[in-house]
Amino acid sequence: MLRLTGIRKVFYPHSVNERVALRSIDLHLAPGDFVTVIGSNGAGKSTLLNVISGRILADAGDVVIDGQSVTRMPEYRRARMVARVFQDPMAGTAPHLTIEENLSIAHARGRGSGLRRAITRAKRARFREELATLELGLEDRLGTPVGMLSGGQRQALSLLMATYVQPKILLLDEHTAALDPSRAALISRLTTVAIERNHLTALMVTHNMSQALAMGNRLVMMHDGAIVLDVPAAEKDRLTPQHLLDEFARIKGAAFSDRTLLD
Repeated sequence: MLRLTGIRKVFYPHSVNERVALRSIDLHLAPGDFVTVIGSNGAGKSTLLNVISGRILADAGDVVIDGQSVTRMPEYRRARMVARVFQDPMAGTAPHLTIEENLSIAHARGRGSGLRRAITRAKRARFREELATLELGLEDRLGTPVGMLSGGQRQALSLLMATYVQPKILLLDEHTAALDPSRAALISRLTTVAIERNHLTALMVTHNMSQALAMGNRLVMMHDGAIVLDVPAAEKDRLTPQHLLDEFARIKGAAFSDRTLLD
């Protein structure tokens, strides 16, 4: 479903500020894979998601989604195939619009343009049905401006909007990091349910190693712009956060104490 081959990205090339963000990344996600990505700050995790989404273009390599090369395709065209939930609950919704208006925008993503009634009775009924799965009572607040919702409610809505039209690839960019523990646990559970129910292929960046081990069927560790560890499902279930810390220390060749990787 997703294949990255030889992906390289350099910021500020040929200057004193040159930084190699991605170093010949090769990564393949089969349909239905849910891969969690960990790594210290500056490892290249968010840059990887930006290259997949088209927010930035790779300097070299190829990005293939569902058999189609999208390497030079701009972000707005990839939006038909790629959905993303950001760390900031404010980023995935339009706060001045109502819940049903935001869902209507999500429903229209990737569809052809043309004149049609924005929110029909049937569409509103479906909105209520989908919102009920969030268990937050939002199905009874369709007319509420999204800016009046809590961070956890907005992130749950962002997740629903991102999965509404079943994208080819779902990108989750530390989407629980800004939430309190109880809301983070709720969004994590809703994420797993949405991915399984819609049979999605997903890539989730997180700093929380316990979360990375508990969610998904595969784990990838990044360091210094490269993938340094790729753990399949059969091995992932046996690992602990300490195993990952030990592996990172071995890769760096020194004791590792970066607590940002811990929950």
